[in-house]
Amino acid sequence: MAGRPRLPVSTFGTIKTAKVGPGRYRAYTRFRDWDGETRQVSATGTSANEAAAALKVELVGRHVGGAGDSLNADSSFEALAAAWVEDLLMDVDRADSTKEIYQRELRTLVLPVFSNFTIREVTVGRIEPFLKEQRAISYPRAKHSRTILGMILGFAVRRGIIPRNPVKDLSRMKKPPHTPKALTTEQIAAIRAAAQSWRTEEGRMGPQPDGQIRDIIEVMLGTATRIGETLALRKCDVDMDAEPPLVYINGTVLVKTGAGVVRQSHPKTHESNRVVGVPQFAAEVIRRRLESIAGEDDEHPLFFTYKGTLRAPHNVRRTFRAILKNAGLEGLEITPHAFRRTGATLLANELGLQAAADVLGHTSTSTTRDHYAEPDRTVKAEPAAIMQQLAPPETQ
Repeated sequence: MAGRPRLPVSTFGTIKTAKVGPGRYRAYTRFRDWDGETRQVSATGTSANEAAAALKVELVGRHVGGAGDSLNADSSFEALAAAWVEDLLMDVDRADSTKEIYQRELRTLVLPVFSNFTIREVTVGRIEPFLKEQRAISYPRAKHSRTILGMILGFAVRRGIIPRNPVKDLSRMKKPPHTPKALTTEQIAAIRAAAQSWRTEEGRMGPQPDGQIRDIIEVMLGTATRIGETLALRKCDVDMDAEPPLVYINGTVLVKTGAGVVRQSHPKTHESNRVVGVPQFAAEVIRRRLESIAGEDDEHPLFFTYKGTLRAPHNVRRTFRAILKNAGLEGLEITPHAFRRTGATLLANELGLQAAADVLGHTSTSTTRDHYAEPDRTVKAEPAAIMQQLAPPETQ
């Protein structure tokens, strides 16, 4: 005689009920778990219907929970987020700086809203209005929130906690139009003048500036590097005897929780490692920096604190904001990254997008075009001369 057919994984058999005491009923059934084992699952209630309903809720939780996993769909979203962070920290292919950004955005953007929900309660219906509120503040804020939620809930799908990532069903978030803006020659001149005169007013108390912020500006302008990449430059990363002089971009400076200011042994991505030819105005600054640390070892940074340690990017940005104010450029949303966009724009217009992408360390010209190179809208004479070929014969 054939045995009872095996249940498919994550399904259950007939629900049966039995009275187990005064006013108490027990509902039970067979359930085949994710590990292939068939187990009896039960729940109780004050009536047969109540016990059966409680059992169905229990079965839903088992259906979406992985075997042996301490998390299930009724676990808190905060517990899921903590497990995701643990998994994130073990990802050797992701930069430490990116991991810290994700953790900060989780803590500041997502958890304040979803920490009191269970995993199953973080639905499309709850995420959608949350993102609309974030979008009303700014597009990047909403985009980052969506990215973090997508990664956490995707992690839950991979763990077998939920069957589908609700972020995939959200409505499309339209990116607002954005045109990269390079600095004008007048703005560059104003910034240079303000940096040159920074804290040099007659009668000013306190130590005189050492000119490093001024030099950082020149190197960033000449290399189109990120601020962290510029601050990570060491004696061994420059070759002033080459023609043209060369800078090896192979690291970046980060501020890590518990560790302070550190040098990461690669730029933002491993693909961003590159060698950049340096224009003479930036090379002169680098040579001056090398002279100031002639007695130091090859690992010594070109830009450093009075203790000889790495400079923190946020401290440089703070000083740069004060310089902008002195230059009369306050409120224009100019950051040190504007030097990178300015270099990208010049290179793209003169040599093409691929050359600009190579210098900036981008693997795709689309990134350079969409975020760095301001479109060249000057009128070119050549197209008009070519189009003249379409004129009527008598006017050609």
